[in-house]
Amino acid sequence: MMHFRISAILLAALGWALPVPALGFTPDFRFCVATAAHQIEGGNFDSDWDRWEQTPGKIKSGHDARVATDSWNHVDEDVSHMKDLGIDLYRFSVEWAKIEPAPGHYRMDEVIRYRDLVRRLRTEGIESMVTLHHFTLPKWVADRGGWDWDGITGAFDGYVAHVAETLGPDVPFWVTINEPMTVIAGGYVSDVFPPGKNSLGSIARPMQNMVRAHARAYHTIHRILDSKGFRPKVGFAHHLRNFDPARRANPLDRYLARKFDEVFNWSIPLATLDGKLRWKVPFLTRSNVFIPEAIGTQDFFGLNYYSRDRLRFSLFKAPFIRRETSRGADTTELGWEVYPVGLDRLLIEIRTLFPGMEIHLTENGLADRDDNQRIPFIRDHLAVLERHIRDGAPIRSYCHWTLNDNFEWAEGYTANFGLYSLEPVTLKRTPRASAIWFGKMTRSVKQTGRIPE
Repeated sequence: MMHFRISAILLAALGWALPVPALGFTPDFRFCVATAAHQIEGGNFDSDWDRWEQTPGKIKSGHDARVATDSWNHVDEDVSHMKDLGIDLYRFSVEWAKIEPAPGHYRMDEVIRYRDLVRRLRTEGIESMVTLHHFTLPKWVADRGGWDWDGITGAFDGYVAHVAETLGPDVPFWVTINEPMTVIAGGYVSDVFPPGKNSLGSIARPMQNMVRAHARAYHTIHRILDSKGFRPKVGFAHHLRNFDPARRANPLDRYLARKFDEVFNWSIPLATLDGKLRWKVPFLTRSNVFIPEAIGTQDFFGLNYYSRDRLRFSLFKAPFIRRETSRGADTTELGWEVYPVGLDRLLIEIRTLFPGMEIHLTENGLADRDDNQRIPFIRDHLAVLERHIRDGAPIRSYCHWTLNDNFEWAEGYTANFGLYSLEPVTLKRTPRASAIWFGKMTRSVKQTGRIPE
């Protein structure tokens, strides 16, 4: 040992340095849980989703979000549970339909409620990442055409400005729109989300309006907060999936996977690089528009990652496009393939296309009522992050979806993503074994920089 110390001193004196092991999770890495207002708050009667949920057959078991987890009456309990989990960043959304239930009519009591939550979190050492649009629209916006309405950019901007003025100084991270392509896939390509267009040919205008709305919101947040001496970070939360051909030798399967990747994964993120929102699916849909105000409007890359799809194209048997999982693969209760390798693949692409950009894993989780898969699922995905961080990637947070079981859109309350289970009548929160493990894990990582075995 003495010889090693002497050698090290001599090397240092000569201006040489011994190789230093790359760090794992750095002290500024944040552990996070993610939620959405409509899924947890209850009482969101002025939104398009409230109306959608009253339509028979739209939500499993006829469930609705009129009570949800009643989060506003359980703030103390939920914040206490975040502390138990070792959370230092909370990603949540504010509800446009509650803040502006009619055009230009802002309810200050609702905005102040969110402001008080942000300040309460700060006293507990928890930062806020605020999402401004998480799937829901006010009914008055939906009635004008929703994301098809050319006036939505201005309407969204007015709401964003109001929120930024009130919450801004206390919020370091902003997500303008959560999973824009999930909105498009669910509400325009299919009919599991409002407005239920069920037409691939309907996607161009709403996608263009989403990019315009994001860009304007980005500039508005910076204009308001930069002038007050704050430097917020603003971006999207993109849902990216791995699209692979079910049969690698089949050219139709390969083409299908390539087109899904082009349109679903990358069309909107790439528009923030050069302002060009473009894609082409022959005979069905295309876009080739220049939106210059979108250039440079991601301060960080928000990634929601869950799974992958293997795609099969059939010319002669409906459905003509089928999603499959790998034979023998682990799947979640929703049938999603457990595929942490996919996170690695996507991070490689993000780091190639957006070199040096700060990355936040803004959602990651699985439906697992029995809690048999959740611990290895989290550990395996964190291991991917750790490898990239050691390689120099500026990955700054991991947000687990979600804190408590909640209203999971078309799945109602049948899909259980929570670290805490929720009893639907009493709304009692109970920590799953994975929650107890998660709290121990976060503390260990903060002490050692490594994921515990």
